[in-house]
Amino acid sequence: MRQSMSRRRFLQKLSLGVGAVATCGTGIITPQPARAQQPARQLTKVRFTGGANLGNTPLYVGEGTDIFRKHGIDGTVMLFDVGFLGAEAVIAGHAETASTVEFPVFNLLLKGADLIIPAIKITSDDLKIVALKTIQKPEDLVGKRVGYIFGSSAHYAFDRYLAKFGIPRDKIKAINVPAAEQVALMAKGDIDAFVWLEPSISKGLEVMAGKAHVISPNIETAYMTRDYVEMSRAWAEKNPEVVVNVLRALIECNEFIKREPKRTAEIAGRKLNLPPEHVSDMLKKVGFNYDIHLDAAAIQVFNDVAAWLKEQGRLSGNPPDIRRVFAPEYLRKIDPARVRGF
Repeated sequence: MRQSMSRRRFLQKLSLGVGAVATCGTGIITPQPARAQQPARQLTKVRFTGGANLGNTPLYVGEGTDIFRKHGIDGTVMLFDVGFLGAEAVIAGHAETASTVEFPVFNLLLKGADLIIPAIKITSDDLKIVALKTIQKPEDLVGKRVGYIFGSSAHYAFDRYLAKFGIPRDKIKAINVPAAEQVALMAKGDIDAFVWLEPSISKGLEVMAGKAHVISPNIETAYMTRDYVEMSRAWAEKNPEVVVNVLRALIECNEFIKREPKRTAEIAGRKLNLPPEHVSDMLKKVGFNYDIHLDAAAIQVFNDVAAWLKEQGRLSGNPPDIRRVFAPEYLRKIDPARVRGF
């Protein structure tokens, strides 16, 4: 079973951890003669969060190797069914970093969250429409039952896809389906297609045994996924060197992924409870770009999201000042060439 958690499980785990600390007794240790040695480097505890998918492979590599520790970070990766639950954990003070696409950031800012984005962590075309083989082209989706998580990146991306091909949204029977249930519902015949990420894509194709496919053209014609590193502004301003070290570590994780594909697949497979050979195949299929950078072109992407939120009736008045959320100064300290347009 993959190592992810819902909001309820996360809170239960947190409360159990607090209770365990409260009931621990104090042990007495007999002092040993001191040895002459260099003092250990002080590590800063950083709790990373993200959705349980291969997009967060750099985090798994940082945790599963010595890369985080090399950069002074005692890193733990906490996985959720969807990334925005991790962002909520950051706001609640239960984690230090999150990784989501654009519109969850808007939702959190509208609720009063004070977040910064020091970098873009992932660019990919990982979202796909898996459909019955009777659906061969975008127009064939009319009248069909399509499952995705309402309010997720899949929702936004699928709406952009429909708009690109001139398909009215009300001609599709959209069904709110959690990621973990999409393949099962398709197998039962309750939905005709779903929109999500690996490993659900490969699992759906396997379970449907030749009755489903990844349609073409697909989501990448209308939307490319960008995942942003998100942190509390207060925490970042209090720990500026830690922010820089986190970004340095992620850059090194990307180099490791390119240099050590076999070990990367083993580490990610262990984290997600998947066979390494399947992970290797999926990483090749999706074509993740883990280049850590910050591009001002993302501001227009956020503006497009704001327009979509207004269409959905989920944004009234003026959107938040998204330019204020971007914090290029941290990445600029590492490599100015990675910061573009700010």
